[in-house]
Amino acid sequence: MMNPTVFFKFVSISFQKQITYRFDYFVGIVNGFLYVFIFTSLWRALYAQSEVKEHNGFTLTSIITYAVVVMAVRIAFTMDDSIIHKKVDDGSIATELIRPTSFVFMNLAENMGHSLFHFLARTFPIVIISVFLYDISIPFEPLRLIGFLLSAILGYLLLSMLHFMVGLLAFWFVEIFPFMLFKYSLFTFFAGGIVPIDFFPERLKPLIHLLPFKHMLYSPTVILIGRVPLTEIHTILITQGIWLLIMAGIGKLMWNAGKNKLIIQGG
Repeated sequence: MMNPTVFFKFVSISFQKQITYRFDYFVGIVNGFLYVFIFTSLWRALYAQSEVKEHNGFTLTSIITYAVVVMAVRIAFTMDDSIIHKKVDDGSIATELIRPTSFVFMNLAENMGHSLFHFLARTFPIVIISVFLYDISIPFEPLRLIGFLLSAILGYLLLSMLHFMVGLLAFWFVEIFPFMLFKYSLFTFFAGGIVPIDFFPERLKPLIHLLPFKHMLYSPTVILIGRVPLTEIHTILITQGIWLLIMAGIGKLMWNAGKNKLIIQGG
């Protein structure tokens, strides 16, 4: 474990690094809002061509709300998934073995600083603008908001652990870009980041429900927009918790194996 003071120090340092890239800040806002505009416009066009006002349980208002919220959550979850690969590539990973801090928690702290910046600099302004431009409907229920926050935290940790596991492949492969691209494709498709899982073919849904990806974006989003009854939120949180334990266990085994490989080869 890492001392909380040290942990938040790493978060602060990572956050300050992001502030130096001011041009990226403005580009990020434009890029994020462009995605929101494209997807909301697409849904408007699709619903306008149909005489049916509701598809797979989504009205036009609810699907636009989903598009805005899921994109906001996705941007807030922005992380640097190349941290481990860079450290292995330049050899600095060896110094992590002698640090008196946990590399796992240090990696999480760096990601949190990165994400905190994107939440404040991109997610917040995009949400504010979207509220004024689009018809967004979110049920403001205290228990639902608490459930969303808990689910979002668990979803964030799941995504961070996914990045961690793929990053550790750098111990065994010189180039892990294909794995990162594959991870990105799976996450984008199965997490409901573009199209809600409700619109997927029925034969594909059992597979999606067996994988952890939907619990990274889709679950927090549908909780917030009211697609999940209050009585079922605890089931989602428990499932997310179980997946986090499973992925954390796999990540720990991979980290230990990677360390052993590094020590045996002499760093």
